[in-house]
Amino acid sequence: MAISRRPSWSWPPLSLRTALFPLYLVSKVCCLSAFTYRPLQQRTAGWKPFASLETPQERSQPDPDKMLAFSFFGLLHTAGCSLAYVTYHIHSSVEQSSKLNDSNLVRVAIDLKNQYIGCVLVLSLVIMSLVRQPAVGLLMQTLVGVDRAIPDMVQVAGLTRAISGTVDNARWLRNVFVMLVLGVGVKAVLEVTNCLMYIRDSGSPFASNCLVLCIVPQTLCVICELQFVAYAMLIGDRLRLLNRWLVQLQPHLAHGSTDAFRSTCRLVRVHRALVGAIAQLNRCFGVQNGILLLFQFVTLVELGYNSCMMLVRYAEAELQQGDSTEDFLETVYWVVWFAIEMFVMCYFSHDTVAEISHEQLAFLNRKICISCGGLFAVDLTLLYAIVGATTTYLIILIQFDQSFNGD
Repeated sequence: MAISRRPSWSWPPLSLRTALFPLYLVSKVCCLSAFTYRPLQQRTAGWKPFASLETPQERSQPDPDKMLAFSFFGLLHTAGCSLAYVTYHIHSSVEQSSKLNDSNLVRVAIDLKNQYIGCVLVLSLVIMSLVRQPAVGLLMQTLVGVDRAIPDMVQVAGLTRAISGTVDNARWLRNVFVMLVLGVGVKAVLEVTNCLMYIRDSGSPFASNCLVLCIVPQTLCVICELQFVAYAMLIGDRLRLLNRWLVQLQPHLAHGSTDAFRSTCRLVRVHRALVGAIAQLNRCFGVQNGILLLFQFVTLVELGYNSCMMLVRYAEAELQQGDSTEDFLETVYWVVWFAIEMFVMCYFSHDTVAEISHEQLAFLNRKICISCGGLFAVDLTLLYAIVGATTTYLIILIQFDQSFNGD
């Protein structure tokens, strides 16, 4: 008796419009996206309480490819939540400032910075995200257009054993989800064990509300970095597909295939669109990346100073109350995690630019880089500069501390 085989079945490929929605939803909840996601809006079309705000051109000629649309409720939600947090943060920080009685000038400066840096981060990141929302919509629209053009590029070649014309968006979404869980989860655990706002080389947090005041801005930092890394991964995945496709076309181009030449012409257009997507990525997240890297750099110097002063007192056998191996290790954990965050941002930026400079696409390449507002390039070489600058400022702080205390 013949055994019937179960028919092979697999999930249909996940479209980019669907894959982008969870990232948009997380950004929306964190007040980093005030606009409405158009694919969702089209599904729930019907009731438009603020349709009068739309211009006649928008009502008569809707753009089907537009990904983000202005939302009055979204703007109200973002502004209201941000102002409420900033008010609470300033009120709580002013109350805690009276408890700062340390005679060490360096420690007082670090404590004051830690108290108000969360407020500054929330305001700056939310404002920049509001300003850059149209640019983010154009970036999403460009990537969706690229995903539509790639299957046509593959099909026109007429090859019997061609690569798949779709990108694995499901794998991208899984990677983004893992990074989100790790980023938020690790920082939440570190905050509970040793709050970054009042982390010191002696003592422990003296306010219970400092956990809330720190977790909110730290979560916003994670989401901002995740947005940049996620879009850089999307661009890199499509550039890798172009590289593989060009390798497969080379033998047919050598034999003068007309279909292969037509496919190459479409590949050039897709490549040009991805180069434009990198420029849009710079406009969307360049300033935000600069803010994040500056915050991470300053915090690394501060944490390094605290760790070094613990070691100095331990070596001099002058342990103060609260100093312990556990306090030292908790500070080191923060240093390691901030270093990992900076490495992730620099690595994926470097990887995306490296794909566009691949030897298969070298003939199409012009000098491209991902930068922080045009000030400096975000790549692996930036890590060397950060290590050198951190060491320099760390030595300066330690020397200033020793001279101030008369040691």
